Amino acid sequence: MDINIFRRKKKIVVPVLTEKKVKETPVRCQSCGNLIKYEDLKENLKVCPHCGYHFRMTISERINLIADSGTFSEIDTEIKAVDMLGFKDLLTYKERIKQTKKETGLDCAVITGKAKIGGFNAAVGVFAFEFIGGSLGSATGEKLTRLIEYAKKRKLPLIIVFSSGGERIQEGIYSLIQVAKTIQAVDSFKKSGGLFIPILTNPSYCGTAVIAMTGNIIIAEKGSSIGISGPRITKEVAKQNIPDKLKQAEALLQNGFLDIVVDRYLLKATITQFLKHYNRRAI
Repeated sequence: MDINIFRRKKKIVVPVLTEKKVKETPVRCQSCGNLIKYEDLKENLKVCPHCGYHFRMTISERINLIADSGTFSEIDTEIKAVDMLGFKDLLTYKERIKQTKKETGLDCAVITGKAKIGGFNAAVGVFAFEFIGGSLGSATGEKLTRLIEYAKKRKLPLIIVFSSGGERIQEGIYSLIQVAKTIQAVDSFKKSGGLFIPILTNPSYCGTAVIAMTGNIIIAEKGSSIGISGPRITKEVAKQNIPDKLKQAEALLQNGFLDIVVDRYLLKATITQFLKHYNRRAI
């Protein structure tokens, strides 16, 4: 008997999912378990038609959701994530950045710029969870700070959509510094009479949630998980299991941490109403 027969591995053929197949593949809702056609889900703003669960959106979908069509103009495109510490976990940080850029086409976890929302000019920043969990790194903090200064100089309201797992561990203390740096910029902006409207989406954790809590009007999407730390950190470090419901936007609203929780369908209209009142005050 040929004993090598037991060492031979059967060749596994992995099917390649074309764009057409992705569109035809149904998506299972993480909340109610129902299957939804991909195209139906996309047309419904990635909200489950059965239970209202809000699926995560890409950065481009977020911009298209809140900005008037064709009005978004990006700024500070030259700022990119870099490896300052020579950090390595399963991959080196340089490799992780390179891989993420290839997969997403992005250079940073946030895109910033100017846009019209409901006809009103605004400085807009949107986090990309698909870029290393939307984590707050040096490039992210620099882009946010410059956006805030941009809004202050031009007397524009500031809208930032948060979707982040927190600080970027690969940048260590440089990442933590960005929280204080950004909050200081927000404080100066608000003292000058600026309006800061943060929008917390699922998830918004750690330093990014802290930055968002400095807003004038704090909005969250329905069902968003928000907190000072993510569930894994809470469980492993604090040795506690906090019920999911206590971290959801609705619970935070009841306890006074948020001003309003809205369905995705109503998000742009809600922002527009606040901008309308702000612009009336400015006249």
